[in-house]
Amino acid sequence: MPSVAAAWAAAAAVTAAYAPREAALYTATGLGPEEVFERAAAHGDDHTIKFADTALDVGDPLALAAAVRAIDLNPPAYR
Repeated sequence: MPSVAAAWAAAAAVTAAYAPREAALYTATGLGPEEVFERAAAHGDDHTIKFADTALDVGDPLALAAAVRAIDLNPPAYR
């Protein structure tokens, strides 16, 4: 399966290029789902809001932590 090998190599290259030098800790944030969504809405970026909405659908503390991380990493929308 050459296409799978090529996709794997491309994904590994992108991960290596954009991953932080030190792994980010995706731990529970202590924030509730409503607070996470409020932060995403205040952030204003459409993709960040959708990511937070999906994290709320998942309902997992790790998903919520990932949504908070996305809020921190994505540039905010300026209105």
